[in-house]
Amino acid sequence: MSSNADKQEIRCYLLGTLDSDRKTELEERLLFAPETYEEVVIVENELLDQYVAGGLNELERQQFETNFLITAERHKDFRFAQLLKRYVTSHVNPGAPAKKPFTFSMLPAAGRPLIAFSIAGVTLLGIVLLGWIVGRRPITRSVQKSAEPVVVVTLAPGSFMSEGVTMPRVNVPPKGYNLKLELELANPRFRNYKWELFRENKSMQTSGELRSEAKGQQFVVPLTISGEILPGDYQVKLSGVSESGADEFIQNYSFRVIE
Repeated sequence: MSSNADKQEIRCYLLGTLDSDRKTELEERLLFAPETYEEVVIVENELLDQYVAGGLNELERQQFETNFLITAERHKDFRFAQLLKRYVTSHVNPGAPAKKPFTFSMLPAAGRPLIAFSIAGVTLLGIVLLGWIVGRRPITRSVQKSAEPVVVVTLAPGSFMSEGVTMPRVNVPPKGYNLKLELELANPRFRNYKWELFRENKSMQTSGELRSEAKGQQFVVPLTISGEILPGDYQVKLSGVSESGADEFIQNYSFRVIE
């Protein structure tokens, strides 16, 4: 052991009670004297063992918690010492002859890499076991509920009763089916669209903003009518949403629902 840094001095240094002049001298030796570093590591291990085992008095425990546990490496070593003590305690055989318990300070000063490798090995083993368990468990796939069935009708622009034009006719959708309309666009110049549904001149439904979709060489605005579809004459008023947010009427689309 170095004549300028005895064990008690190192202990005071680690607990934060060494005077500033001696502290500076010790830290300089730590930079240039490997044997001093080894002695510091030994005392660190002894302090860890004593703290975990309850061997420090109240003042030393406060100094340990305030001044010793100030680095990430010491926190890691401290947790390892706690786990080691817990493991040894839980595996003591009451009928076996008493043996000197293994402590953190039994590790050589150069054993820090060994500790790191041990922790890494335990972690890797845990990952492998977890993967094995997961691999043996049956894979549960989430089954997405299929969309409700729909009746699709494509509508071209047109008024209610254009002369010479037959109004598209739609049978009442079966129970559980929705009616999906695809409104053809002559000029898809708007980014968003809105629609309002009328049945025999009475407003039935309105929508939020929708986007157009390409269907072959044609663009359409798809919309789904919810609720019960009753026989009668229907009309859809389609509007485009301008950059200012104002609605601009585009065209009416008409169809007749029959039984």
